[in-house]
Amino acid sequence: MRVSCMFYICRHAVCIVYTSNGDFRKLKLRFQTLKKMWTEFCVLSLLVPCASGFVNLAYTPTQKLQGTANMSQPSQKPAWSAGNAVDGNTDQELLTTCAVMDYSKTYSSVWWKVRLQKRFNVAYVVVYFRRSTIVRESGYSLYSFDDGEDFNSSYPNPQNLIFRHDPLLGCPDSTQTVTVNRLSREIVFYNTRPSNYMTNCLNDSRVKTTVEICEVKVMGCDENRFSSNQCNLECNWSCKNQNCDVFNGSCIYGCNDSNALTVDCLVCQNGQYISNRQCTLCKGHCKDRAPCNKLTGRCDNGCSNYWTGDYCDLCEDGYYNDTCSATCGKCANNKPCDKATGECGNGCKTNFEPPFCQICKPGFYNSATNCISGCGHCKNGAICDNESGRCPGECELYFAAPYCQVCEDGFYNETCSAACGKCANNAPCNNITGQCRNGCKTNFEPPLCQECQDGFYGIICNGTCGNCANGQPCDKVTGKCLNECKPHYKFPYCKVCEDRYYNKSCEAKCGNCLNNKPCDKENGNCTMGCRSHFMPPLCEVAMESQTGDSEDKPNTGAIAGGIVAAIIIIVIVGLAAFFLKRRQGVNRDPTGHFQIVSNDRKKGSKRNKYADISDNSLERFQEEHTNEALSRDDGGYYNTAEITTYIRTQDLHRVILEKNKKENNVYLDEYKRLPLGNTDKCKIGQQKENIVKNRFKTTFPYDHSRVILKEKWTDNDNDYINANFIKNCNGDKAYIAAQGPKKVTLADFWRMIWQENVKLVVMLTNIVENGKNKCTQYWPEKDKGMDVGPCKIKLLEETEYAFHTYRKFTVQQNNSNTRTIAQFHYTAWPDHGTPEELGLVQFHRAVTKKYQTGGLMLVHCSAGVGRTGTFIGLDSLLQHGRKFGRINVFEFVHKMREERMTMVQTAEQYIFLHKALLCGFQENDTVIKEDIIPTKINLLLQDSSPLNQRALYKEYKMLQTLKLTYDDKDTEDGQTTDNKAKNYDLKILPVSKYRPYLTTYIKGRNDYINAVCVPSFTAPGSFILTQYPLKDTEVDLWRLCMDHDVNALIVLGDTNEQGVSWIPQKGSTSYNTPYSLTTGNTGSSISGVTQDTLVISIEDQRKELDVYYIPFGNDNAILKGVELLLEKEKQHSFTSVIMSKDGAERVGVFCVLHNVLQQLRMDKEVDIFTAVRQIQTRRPEVISKLEEYRRCYELVPVSISEDGIYANM
Repeated sequence: MRVSCMFYICRHAVCIVYTSNGDFRKLKLRFQTLKKMWTEFCVLSLLVPCASGFVNLAYTPTQKLQGTANMSQPSQKPAWSAGNAVDGNTDQELLTTCAVMDYSKTYSSVWWKVRLQKRFNVAYVVVYFRRSTIVRESGYSLYSFDDGEDFNSSYPNPQNLIFRHDPLLGCPDSTQTVTVNRLSREIVFYNTRPSNYMTNCLNDSRVKTTVEICEVKVMGCDENRFSSNQCNLECNWSCKNQNCDVFNGSCIYGCNDSNALTVDCLVCQNGQYISNRQCTLCKGHCKDRAPCNKLTGRCDNGCSNYWTGDYCDLCEDGYYNDTCSATCGKCANNKPCDKATGECGNGCKTNFEPPFCQICKPGFYNSATNCISGCGHCKNGAICDNESGRCPGECELYFAAPYCQVCEDGFYNETCSAACGKCANNAPCNNITGQCRNGCKTNFEPPLCQECQDGFYGIICNGTCGNCANGQPCDKVTGKCLNECKPHYKFPYCKVCEDRYYNKSCEAKCGNCLNNKPCDKENGNCTMGCRSHFMPPLCEVAMESQTGDSEDKPNTGAIAGGIVAAIIIIVIVGLAAFFLKRRQGVNRDPTGHFQIVSNDRKKGSKRNKYADISDNSLERFQEEHTNEALSRDDGGYYNTAEITTYIRTQDLHRVILEKNKKENNVYLDEYKRLPLGNTDKCKIGQQKENIVKNRFKTTFPYDHSRVILKEKWTDNDNDYINANFIKNCNGDKAYIAAQGPKKVTLADFWRMIWQENVKLVVMLTNIVENGKNKCTQYWPEKDKGMDVGPCKIKLLEETEYAFHTYRKFTVQQNNSNTRTIAQFHYTAWPDHGTPEELGLVQFHRAVTKKYQTGGLMLVHCSAGVGRTGTFIGLDSLLQHGRKFGRINVFEFVHKMREERMTMVQTAEQYIFLHKALLCGFQENDTVIKEDIIPTKINLLLQDSSPLNQRALYKEYKMLQTLKLTYDDKDTEDGQTTDNKAKNYDLKILPVSKYRPYLTTYIKGRNDYINAVCVPSFTAPGSFILTQYPLKDTEVDLWRLCMDHDVNALIVLGDTNEQGVSWIPQKGSTSYNTPYSLTTGNTGSSISGVTQDTLVISIEDQRKELDVYYIPFGNDNAILKGVELLLEKEKQHSFTSVIMSKDGAERVGVFCVLHNVLQQLRMDKEVDIFTAVRQIQTRRPEVISKLEEYRRCYELVPVSISEDGIYANM
């Protein structure tokens, strides 16, 4: 029987009485009745709920437990007897409560023991020594003896030893607790001083010892019970004699069943083993389906195929899933994949898609060949099929479907932008070099067949050159001789004789034609008659005079014939001019430039004379007609849409909108009319000794405009470098366009800089892009010099901005004067494509602001044609447009291509140039210098004129006008079925090209979060703007922080908010599977900003970041938050997540304030207008209200006041 009682305010109790068969009864008893029953019951059972923990078996009077103590020698006084150590008094100073021998005696061996009333399951012993004489007990031992075991003081059995103090470790503790966990009847304290006794206990005696024990507690349960929780459990009946471990009940004395295993006496079946103290199914896959070892769970005879591990429950390296039947992907460094999921934890081999690394990542294909093949040029950047490599739709212009790897027949070079020449039999040219494999059509010059052979000209080279002087060839397009004709031929075509000469070689002089008229150029006949007395038709021989007519009397017949001939010629010329005028369809504007008129209504009609003209029909035209007509056609007769290449700057926006229609067809038509590269004008660059100096196989400088190096630094130097002089819109030599230097051309590059006295270098490529070397670094690191030839170069200054780096060098050659060179390095031009228009325009503004000393501007990228041409176009056309109010992009690019091949290399760059120019012309003078900030901003804020006349309002309205608009395609990621519910507001969606992608794999999640990356003033990816997490997107916030190495979390909340629910309270931990989140205990609050640390953990990864909670309505808090962040950013590269409820409102003001204060620190000026515009480029919804824009202006002067942020930076 067992009783459990609960007391209620000392008046009554409810007791439950359990019977042996498991039944129970509930009794309500008066307290006095229970008291009597209680005392009697506790004698029967040691451990009932009225006791707490283990029972003191040596002394518990309430349960009538009292051990019997004695010791080997008499006590010093009768009151200090052995029994004092089992009286319940643990005082360690009073001698009257301790068992103390006479220490004046010399005892080399002593003992004290207590015999319990019966056999008990003893848990542990606690010994309380006299604290003041503890050194005398040094070296003691404790023994435990069961029934039938006797203590031999001469030689105690070591099997009964439960503890020994080592005197070499110092003095013993005054209170010693020793675990016993044995069935015991007697506990013995024993001490001795053998002859070899050694001690490190100060004042310990080596010859004698004693007993001075104040109390001994023997804690435990009845012999068949266990548990430190009030001995409330019985030992299992399966244990031998129902005896067990006093702490956990395990059968440490054996089992009743001989087949039982372990201390839990478990009997497991085949196919089971013991785990966590119970029989569990074998978890491994043993060889030949054998059962596992019942004790260990291991397969004693090995594992089945593909399984390994101690338990044969792990897949062999290279296999995964629950049957180990799936093969791992291509993990990095040949590491095995995760045996359960198949994921490659350390990443994939190059070009494979994580996390499984089974397929090629976007942009590559054919996993069988390790994804080494890159996609072709799919249209609109589409990704090819990752196995076949086929593009899903069309190719980029002039690339061949379906793989878009090579050019369509008829085009060549790296971008397929160059048209093949006239190859024989209309065969395609080599799609890389442009060479015609089987020769050219008649009269074309091999190997490119782009232009006529010497002596021929025209579109199809069917025109034969005239008689140019000294055997020089004529112009291969117009047929004109370049200098002069052979004697007596008419310039410029040199095909007909000058007046007064005739015959095939124009050697014969005309006779005496009437009125000195020219003779017929072929036969020499005077068609208008002869002078008097000369014999027609040659009028060379004088006739004998037969009349007295005057010498100048007209020959009537000849005059009549001449008049008729003249009339016929006038009619023919008039008709030709009429039809030619109709054919051209060209009007001239008042400036003299051609405007192109729509010909849609003429297309295919008979009036459109050359609409579908073929090579064969062209050959039928007279060569001069062909030449003249088609050269005019090249100036204006091409497109089928109404466009103009001559544009007023105020009309540029409208023109761009018009040209954007029909998938940029107008742009593309214009671009196709630009001249292609002509390698025949690049003889020097193709010479054998210069080939190695060219970065690309098909990009050479034109001979007529190339930079010629005059000074040699070594004997091996020649005059060649891949660079050309480029003229500006005014026709002045203003630029050098060059390829990025290679190692072998590094000295040539500096020779050019020194020779041309270059003071400004504009660099438009990074040293390495997408793993490819684009340019050799031609400057030294900070505090390190560089010697190139006789030049010593030093880096004086290096300042990094978000999209560019500014460097200042000094260069000195021998003992000459030191020169200073400024370099502006644009670092944000993507390897494929074009940068943000605003970013490049801001870069251009930085270039022109810091450098206005004149001289040649050296511009280079990698090849020195695409990005280089685009930047030169931007610089020159902006200058020209601001001065004259009009530009001609097509004409200027055309002129650049006459100086260097393929400047503005792609149609995409040509379109971008128009848009960048628009962005440049839209720039306002909104920069405010540091010394006038308070005055200027005060004027803006205090303006009391009508709202629509205020400068601040006009700036704000201009921002709204210039704000980019994105269509559904730009934000399609946020509108998919999976992602719609992840957005706080469907009107605020991230532009796909600016959003951060999530990479940590979590089942059921994809790579989307409503967030965008925006730059600070000094770094391109400093900020990630995002919304508060929704109920289902909190885990994505922590993925974002881990995947993008976030350092700080800025939460812009309401003034009355006290933190946010998704960040744990101070000093606590919360869980968002699979992440654990722990907030620090050392947080603080300053100027309204609450700051703390947050640790994000997942498996073996750990990320600590700073958290700043900023009430947005508090100006001081906003300023302090920016100050704290700027201070953090001084230490290292820093990424911050800026958060508000919708990820747009509030975050803009914080970022703008941060960026303009960075600008103030670095450049001593602010430009709030441009800072807002920069962020709106990526998140158009920020600062959408005039009040927000005004607040930016209000906070800047506050921040630079005496106590403000700038004073502390």
